[in-house]
Amino acid sequence: MFRRTRIRLVTLNVIVFILLLNGLGGAVYFTMKYRMFSQVDGELEKIANRIYSTQLVHPKLDRIRWPDVDRRIVFLMWDDQGGILGKAYGEFMEPEDLLKFRPTPDMQGIDTFTVSGLPYRVYTLPVNDTLFFNGKFKRLEQIQLIYNLEPEGKMLSTLLYVIVIGGLASIVIAGLAGLFLAKRALIPIQLSWEKQQQFIADASHELRTPLSVILVNLERLFRHPDHTIEQESESISVSIQESKRMNRLVSDLLTLARSDSNERQIMKQRVRLDEIVLKSVQAFQQLAEVKEIQLQTDIEQPLEVLGDEERLRQLMVILLDNALKYSEPAGTISVSCKREGSSAAITVADTGVGIPKEDIPFIFDRFFRGDKMRAATVEGSGLGLSIAKWIVDAHGGKVRVESETGTGTSFFITLPIKVKE
Repeated sequence: MFRRTRIRLVTLNVIVFILLLNGLGGAVYFTMKYRMFSQVDGELEKIANRIYSTQLVHPKLDRIRWPDVDRRIVFLMWDDQGGILGKAYGEFMEPEDLLKFRPTPDMQGIDTFTVSGLPYRVYTLPVNDTLFFNGKFKRLEQIQLIYNLEPEGKMLSTLLYVIVIGGLASIVIAGLAGLFLAKRALIPIQLSWEKQQQFIADASHELRTPLSVILVNLERLFRHPDHTIEQESESISVSIQESKRMNRLVSDLLTLARSDSNERQIMKQRVRLDEIVLKSVQAFQQLAEVKEIQLQTDIEQPLEVLGDEERLRQLMVILLDNALKYSEPAGTISVSCKREGSSAAITVADTGVGIPKEDIPFIFDRFFRGDKMRAATVEGSGLGLSIAKWIVDAHGGKVRVESETGTGTSFFITLPIKVKE
């Protein structure tokens, strides 16, 4: 799937680049062509205006000296019979080539001629004047100004060659660059896709177990329709427990799904963090006594933060629940909540089994459970710490973990304090 997507991105990138390059190259080429032809036409029109304003007393135009006139421009004088009366300026041209410029009686203005394979820009001026030439009076019908466009044509051809060659090279470079950029752009998408696939697989696995247990117990009830509720109380109890477990799992999945969709789940207001921590510890006091685990607290009062009371309570429940799960009898759980500069610092430390160093970078990943955490005696879906990290991040805080196998685990959380106005 990603390979085809990469190919599509590269193809789209190259197509867009070709269109932009061709558009830019075409604009440069035609702009240059227009400017060159405009300059030539402007020069021809300027000379034509000067001829109109000059009194021609002799057909030999070479006697006229205009230093500022481009010496490549050929002046031709035509009589009313289509013959050449005179020629001035310009490069040498064969007589038979000159005759190919013969104008028609109604011709005037600027035209383009191709003579002997060369392009020329020609300005034809109607004159209708009489001159004395070689002892005879002859009628001057038209004057032509001829400009050889071969240098401009060569320049445009060179420009077009450079644009084409540069365009081909740029297409190759665009393809390689597009392939590299597409590969880089797809990396986070591919990682996200892989995480999503893993998330779906893990969620399906976690949901399959309670559903299977519930289904088995319900089928057992149908096998013995004459049994009383008391006789089937064990099956009913197990089904209820699995239903509760599945409900918690679905609730956790919904929370994470909403966090991924950027749906607002945090309602921030001024709350007493010390009271939230203290009440959470008190809620776990009896469970700790049952497991013969000592709960120690060091809570600074009062301590206010800007946050969501319900989510902060959920954060403490997750941390304390994990600490109780993985602490051995006669162990200790220490909870502290203090002010540290402009932040509130919460620490939950236990003397439990600890987390292997290689597992610490992944403990906040969804459904991740280390080898010790996968023990059958420990319940859990592996979503608690993912939710805890989301809660901390949503409050603009940070969470850090220190752990050593067989010694215990410590969670360090910092949350910004609400500054009193």
